[in-house]
Amino acid sequence: MSKVKYEEIVSQLKSDLKAECAIANKYGIILGSVIKEFAKGKVIPQGILSLISNSKDIANELNLNKITSFALESEKYNYLFTFSKELILISKLDLDVNLAKFMPSISVFLKKLNVSIAEEEVKSFSVFDFSKEVLKIEDTLQSEKIKKNKYSIIKDLVKHISS
Repeated sequence: MSKVKYEEIVSQLKSDLKAECAIANKYGIILGSVIKEFAKGKVIPQGILSLISNSKDIANELNLNKITSFALESEKYNYLFTFSKELILISKLDLDVNLAKFMPSISVFLKKLNVSIAEEEVKSFSVFDFSKEVLKIEDTLQSEKIKKNKYSIIKDLVKHISS
């Protein structure tokens, strides 16, 4: 199983889309980033995570099937949060970027990335034989018991002489 290189993906997105991006898992932990506000290893703020987790309820209130992204506008930038079941893609865009043109391409990219990550998941597990481990533990306990009783006569004799 090969590990996904999120830093490379994010730098590729920056060069292709001319936008700073970050990728986070569904728990909000940033896996790769070129956005200083969302540095690798940090966590997305709880308010944004709750908005993402409540997107189904919000979609129901608005009579929509689902919501896959939302944008936040600040003084200098737009922050676009696009999310799937496993990943959250954050894009930092200038205010003059046309979101209607940008959002479809970023949504398609996230879907493809999500599929490639799902393919890498472990499909089967090997069976662990606990009986072998229990036998090893029993053997170790038996040998320790023998070592403990070994030279007990000499130990008693030394104790007797020293007292």
